[in-house]
Amino acid sequence: MNSPQDLLERWIGDLPHQLLLLEQVLLPGAITFDYSPGSLDALERQLLERHDAEQHRELTEAATAYLGEVLLGVAGGAWGWHTRPVGERPGQPVVRPDQELELSPVAPMLLISYALRVRTGTAFAEEVERLRQAVAERRHEVPGWEPVKEHTPGVDPGVPLPEHPALTAWLAERREALSAWAGDAFGGAWRWNLHPETLDWLETVLRQRFATAQEFDAAREEPFVQGAGWYLGEVIRRNRGAVWQYVPAPGSSLESGWTGVPFVDQPAKRGGGAAVPSVCLRELFDGERKDSLRDLLSWFRPTSYAHVGALLQRLDMVSREKVDSVLTDYADFAHNDLPPNEVADALQAFGVAISAHADDVDDLEESYAGILAAAAELTDGAVSITDVRLRADEEYDEVLEFARNGVLVTQPTEHQSDEYLDHLAIVEFIGHVDPDPGTDPRRFHMVDFVRQPNGVYETYFVFATPEQAAGLARELGVELH
Repeated sequence: MNSPQDLLERWIGDLPHQLLLLEQVLLPGAITFDYSPGSLDALERQLLERHDAEQHRELTEAATAYLGEVLLGVAGGAWGWHTRPVGERPGQPVVRPDQELELSPVAPMLLISYALRVRTGTAFAEEVERLRQAVAERRHEVPGWEPVKEHTPGVDPGVPLPEHPALTAWLAERREALSAWAGDAFGGAWRWNLHPETLDWLETVLRQRFATAQEFDAAREEPFVQGAGWYLGEVIRRNRGAVWQYVPAPGSSLESGWTGVPFVDQPAKRGGGAAVPSVCLRELFDGERKDSLRDLLSWFRPTSYAHVGALLQRLDMVSREKVDSVLTDYADFAHNDLPPNEVADALQAFGVAISAHADDVDDLEESYAGILAAAAELTDGAVSITDVRLRADEEYDEVLEFARNGVLVTQPTEHQSDEYLDHLAIVEFIGHVDPDPGTDPRRFHMVDFVRQPNGVYETYFVFATPEQAAGLARELGVELH
């Protein structure tokens, strides 16, 4: 069928592929793919430089997808379809701005053609400015008005599905069996640190066990293969901020490779990746997988300050104003990739976490006092910490004393030197700064993340309700204790 509606639906359905193609294959590393108007300058520059390349048509289609999504982010609205043929095409996709702007549709392909013809390098920016001006005028006429963008499936951020009971049970089973599985798969638990490099070892073990897809299929439900699928998914989740999801099989012709099996997804990230780990493992043996298991991570979008801020706002942990303020302060790298340990650091930047220094400190007592003061500040006055003192003790090496709301608290500490904090003691005493349960459900949770072997890291504590902590753990790839 080639009706306008069919062509539009086909175009929208292909958008995630086009955007991924542009970012990962056609222009890798050439543009910051943050869907900001500013990124269009680099896109236009790349199109001008590659105008005569063999991949010109492929690049134009993918650039049309990205350009259109950015314009929709400025002016709201939705994708549409213009029926006038363009060369061999039965029409072309257009951007229809929010109807309250009363603007004509914008054809990204025609805008690209115009940019290539005039070669000023400013055609995209000029169109953005035209749309912004229309939005500004409407805001002036109707205070508080904002353009509304129709959700683009598979592209715009969404929220994860509620965790299905079957998935909850499967994840619990896999965690319980982890120690035995790791000993079997890795020949020693020390190798399963969830770091991407361990996927090379996992791939080697799989190839040693199975020679064909048929052999793999015969063992698909066995603990080793189930554990391998979980481990692959966990490496993706913990290093790229993905979530486990599960859609029950409908028992009809609507079944697909995404139903009835656990998969990892990034619904909260624009253009995020998704994969069914069991399918990815099978592709090692059926000739479909040309790259390594570790290469799978490149198809998942890393976490950034912008992602962390959006999640914290959605979980009602920070205000929109706070998010905007932090992203403005970190504007030069707000959309840069964050390794797992820096995700924890981002929580502190948004004012919902504290940290304990891992390197040497000038004064132990002052450092402990600073940690306690920072924690108490997050409680909004519910907890007051005073009279912090580190003293020698006959029974213990040293004891940290402080008053919590006027009540004395003592915490034994052990220091290998007078320059390094006792992080185990901090983990034990930070709970004293939790508000009383009847007044505030928030408490401090230690943030655990994937670490490099022999790495030295700060210890982070995020202040959150149980529900907020669950959301952070699920979507940021961290574990909270």
